Amino acid sequence: MLHKYRNYLIDIGKSRNTVISYINDLQIFFQEIGVNPDSYVISNDIKKWTREMLNPKEGRALSVSTINRRLNTLRSYFSWAEKEKYIRVNPMTDIKSLKMVDEEHEKILWLTEKEFEDLLERMRKYPVKTRGVNAEEKYRRDRVVIYILTYAGLRVEELSNLKITDIDLEVKKIRVVGKGNKVRTIPMSNFLYNEILEWLQFRSSVSKEIVSQSPFLLYSQRSGKFSIRGIQTMIENYSTPDKKLTPHMFRHTFCKWMLKATNNDIEKVRRLAGHSHISTTTRYLKSSYDELTDAVESMPVF
Repeated sequence: MLHKYRNYLIDIGKSRNTVISYINDLQIFFQEIGVNPDSYVISNDIKKWTREMLNPKEGRALSVSTINRRLNTLRSYFSWAEKEKYIRVNPMTDIKSLKMVDEEHEKILWLTEKEFEDLLERMRKYPVKTRGVNAEEKYRRDRVVIYILTYAGLRVEELSNLKITDIDLEVKKIRVVGKGNKVRTIPMSNFLYNEILEWLQFRSSVSKEIVSQSPFLLYSQRSGKFSIRGIQTMIENYSTPDKKLTPHMFRHTFCKWMLKATNNDIEKVRRLAGHSHISTTTRYLKSSYDELTDAVESMPVF
């Protein structure tokens, strides 16, 4: 059945990397629960598997985002299997995604300026190819995604939901609807303004009905809205063996760089990032080991 599902993903235009990711998640699932892909699976199998990923007997626990990604893969797979009459009961019906860990307890990973520069160079020279997608169109979209996440500090769901009308080019501001439907306004730097303007100009030249009729700033190959999962996959595809990239890593980078730019003005960064509690923002004041080393080396010597 996995082979048929792989063909289905290819037929609906999923990229090669996406297909590999989905099938890999499914193979891991069936292997770890000790069941053949064509065998009967019940919801308790999935619940037990989820608990084992959270509290493994050996090794480190997987992150909530990774577990939710795997659950989303199962959700898509079993939904397809039910629709195609391969199964009578969908075991994912009563399985919900895990609640994300509070930002205050999330490990902070960000990009250094060199890593960010290398990423942009990698995107330009070695673009991740997607079947049926114009290379220039994909590069322009991926580039503006990276810049908005990094220079406006948006959460991935905020970026996915961002509409063209949320971009005010006259006053250079972005209107963001955040957690709990809280609205915040983020000023655009001249640099970010130019990047978004270039994207809007390019977007207006794209002769696709799903694009011209979509109110959203970003779109995918098959939809007028770039989904959260789509953005996550896009960014993961630019990872290196040494550094796995996630959308939230760019938000961390925004907070870290913004604190440096504002001379550690926590309140300004809190407002820009949309943190409910200032304690969330203060986490970014914790210096990296390299920064501590630089500080020690900069002490005067007599």
